[in-house]
Amino acid sequence: MKNSKIATKILSFISVLLMGVLLKSCQADNLIYNRQDDLFQPKFVLAAPLVESNSIALVWYKVNDADSYTVELHTDNYYKSLYKSFTVTDTQIFMDDIPYKTQFYIRLRANHVNTAHNSQWAYTSALTEERPPFAAILNKVEKINIGENEVKVSWIIDAQNPVDSISVEPALNKDVPAVGRYLTAEEILNGEATLTGLEKNTLYNLNVFDNNKLRRYDKPYNQVTFRTAGPSAETILVTNGMDLDALLRENNENPDIPEGTEYFLEAGSLFKITPFTIVKGFKLIGGTQGERPQIEMNGNWNIAEGSYISSLSFENIRFYQTIDASYFFNSGNSWTVGEISIYNCVFNYFKRGFWRHQGSGKYKEIGSFDMSYTTLDEVGGHTGPYGTFVCGSGGADNIKSAVFSNCTFMRDYYGTTDKNRNFKNLFDYGSSAYPIHLEYQNITVYDYAYNRSLINIPAAVGSTLIFKNVLLASASGKVIQAIAANTTATFGNNYTTTDYLLGASAIQGTELGISAQDLFVNPTQGNLMIKDSNSPIVTNRVGDTRWLP
Repeated sequence: MKNSKIATKILSFISVLLMGVLLKSCQADNLIYNRQDDLFQPKFVLAAPLVESNSIALVWYKVNDADSYTVELHTDNYYKSLYKSFTVTDTQIFMDDIPYKTQFYIRLRANHVNTAHNSQWAYTSALTEERPPFAAILNKVEKINIGENEVKVSWIIDAQNPVDSISVEPALNKDVPAVGRYLTAEEILNGEATLTGLEKNTLYNLNVFDNNKLRRYDKPYNQVTFRTAGPSAETILVTNGMDLDALLRENNENPDIPEGTEYFLEAGSLFKITPFTIVKGFKLIGGTQGERPQIEMNGNWNIAEGSYISSLSFENIRFYQTIDASYFFNSGNSWTVGEISIYNCVFNYFKRGFWRHQGSGKYKEIGSFDMSYTTLDEVGGHTGPYGTFVCGSGGADNIKSAVFSNCTFMRDYYGTTDKNRNFKNLFDYGSSAYPIHLEYQNITVYDYAYNRSLINIPAAVGSTLIFKNVLLASASGKVIQAIAANTTATFGNNYTTTDYLLGASAIQGTELGISAQDLFVNPTQGNLMIKDSNSPIVTNRVGDTRWLP
């Protein structure tokens, strides 16, 4: 009933507008066109579309001799990510029940009977409103529950939020079929189900639904992402003494080597590489039967201009840098990457920054960035450091999701006693207006970003920030430097030591009342194990859980 009222209200307003502008319709045909026989470019009646909840209404003036109009919704301002296309004969459209809290870039064209004389596109944009509060009942999928062709899923049983079905959809490769079904009575009762028929080594978006709800985007609960197990397209065993640098470079240019090739590095091995410009995705996976493989870097990774890469993955490796003013990744090109995953890695001696985007107007898109069980230690120390994550493409950075879990950020003025030579942030999204889902859960911050703000999302209207189970044991500055309008920020179960001078209220946390020296076993030597097993950090499982006794 509520949504029908929304539609009626918007359509009524449109009708009133149209009555007042029909006499002016001929004036709309005064814009520039390419050829004499082309239709005029449509002109919008309003400065911006009408938005109500997850519906958008658009009105334009009539174009003489137009046979129809095409309206396209895209999720990027380069109009390469088409969400939906409509062809209508009216001079208005009501696009109902579309995704919530999504920035849509809209273009409109007048169509001629002879398509060679269609008009130029007219452009506008709209941000749908945030979804009304709903229950986050779906649990994160643990690796132990993921197989090559199946996944075991669990959710919180809540009588007020019933679940009747489950589905997974491919996150990147749309040629892979989605899989879904209704739940059995037993699965509903137990709050868990196993879904089979999945493809190996594929990134999926998972959700559970309440199909009793009438509108499509009100049916799902919170979505989670996982990748099925299984070998990559090709796996290459790299043993100690092999030239990993030459192998990676040769295969990067070799068209016979498939995207997503996995390089399995022998445990305990050491490799030296000069990172290069990547043209196709790969995986560097370290063996676990011994010490992590180590990779000594002499430079930073980049991605080739105009590339589309499905995934980059780094797992169980210690990386360290030998160049003073360098990064792990630094790019001024335009590219798209579906998924970047960093798991169980250690990064040392990256002195100027860790991950940097530059090149004003150079569009960079990352579907999901996931860093877990990873440590940045003994980094920083260079004059003029950029920071941990810095998006400086002049607003052309589009990171849809960045999730950090069970990570430690510590000791970031390596080789100097000057704490001002530190990493400037945890995440700086620059001037980007693309909404981002940014999440920090179970994070330990020690002696890091001295007097610096940690998170900056100044322009990405409609973003999401989750900051939970964080232990802040550092003399950092503001947790939030700036946060854009309509951003949902969630804080919970956060703690600070006396080292953080601004107080725990900034993260809706609790002050422990003791210093990092008293909390950790030997922090100055890099040992952040919690001394007291009765500490609330232990009982409430706060910070990087690898440090809990």
